Amino acid sequence: MRETRKERRVRFLLLFICISFTIGALYYKYSKQREIISPPLVTVLHQSLDKEDNPIIVLAKKQENNYILAEYEVQIDDNYLFKTRKAVTLDGKPTMISLDKESIGIWVKIEGKWNYFTSDFEVATRSTVYRERNSVEQSNLTTIKKDGRTIVQLGDKQLDVGEREIYQLFPLSKDGSLWLVITDQEIIISRMKN
Repeated sequence: MRETRKERRVRFLLLFICISFTIGALYYKYSKQREIISPPLVTVLHQSLDKEDNPIIVLAKKQENNYILAEYEVQIDDNYLFKTRKAVTLDGKPTMISLDKESIGIWVKIEGKWNYFTSDFEVATRSTVYRERNSVEQSNLTTIKKDGRTIVQLGDKQLDVGEREIYQLFPLSKDGSLWLVITDQEIIISRMKN
């Protein structure tokens, strides 16, 4: 049985539609995966005073399809394991995070509006005059690129983070020996070396 010219055109049209649909679906899938993943917003709630005192940090980040605010205790004696103390789902995308001047609460800017979270992560009404405007991020560090590696210098001590690009650095200890490093790839805990 011979295929007519009309049947051949219909077959090619259906083949073209199937291929176009497949290419479109793959493009959509991979373009969604290439979305820029912004680093988490971080603040240090408590810096450790010694080896038995664990630092406490607060992260605002995207997890699956939601944004969360979570408090973690960094277990110094357990390979810097992040132990979740509490967490809450946010009602929008966080863009900034800040400490409170007088309480253990946290300020999170969500869709242009500052929201105050108590120490139990409950939303409460509080005047924004209590929001700490200074970041606890360390800014008096020198960053050096050496052989493709990023090295952070603080006085006579160095912190080598490899080939990663550093976004933020936070001191996790009062003596400046333990650091939380936000890179383009991950969050790392590192110690300064002489």
